[in-house]
Amino acid sequence: MSAQSTPAVGWPQRLRSWRNEWTLRIAERIRYSRGVFCETPCAALRAQPAGRAARIEALAQRYGARFESWLSETTSLNNYAYLDLLDRAFEQAGASGRGSLPASASLADVGCANFWYASALQVFFRPRRLDGYDVEAFRRYANGHTRQDYASGYAARWPETRFNGVDYRIVSSPADLITCWYPFVTPRPLLAWGLPLNLLKPKELFEKMAENLSPGGGLFLVNHGAAEAQIAADFAMYADFRRQWLWEQSDPLLPRPQCPVASYWQR
Repeated sequence: MSAQSTPAVGWPQRLRSWRNEWTLRIAERIRYSRGVFCETPCAALRAQPAGRAARIEALAQRYGARFESWLSETTSLNNYAYLDLLDRAFEQAGASGRGSLPASASLADVGCANFWYASALQVFFRPRRLDGYDVEAFRRYANGHTRQDYASGYAARWPETRFNGVDYRIVSSPADLITCWYPFVTPRPLLAWGLPLNLLKPKELFEKMAENLSPGGGLFLVNHGAAEAQIAADFAMYADFRRQWLWEQSDPLLPRPQCPVASYWQR
């Protein structure tokens, strides 16, 4: 598939998209909020496999952060997993001479869901300002809180950290660094996430990220497996990004269906 082509979809996918669109519209109209949701900290993680426990301890020591002191166990483990990927990807890039950690005053995270990994971004990049963007702010969870309620809670711990419930394709805001974890570049993951096909616009998304990236800045991209990473790379190159390095995490901290592929891009 080229960066200019539109993926073919069948009627079952179109029907699912129609259902997802109506669900999204209803959620946007019912904007009642129960208020900011803050997780109950687990204080300490339960016993983990030896290798995982050792890596978590090394990360906690290196970055001076124990996520379990302010997050639930599940969210803490997931933040350690993202921090592990960041740490190893940039270390590998630096060791091979293909890249280095960018100095970022402002960081934009595109497609942040409920921003549960804001802490991992903060302790790794230490930005002056962090903005998370997601088009679906009003998805409601079983406890009645919305995605925005959760995101506001995760952001509240950190200064100059905000969640923005908006389609990033209409955002005009410069950023020194843009991070984008698992963007939708094909129909199947988008539909499985509960979103309609009219939001599958990877060409426009990458063009907007290119437009908003400050001179000398970088795009950190993560994809599900090599095949998806290649599709995303086609869109990135079409938007005039140049890849600086690529790294596949063959042994993620937590099990994943496919190995994450991280890459770093500049213009």
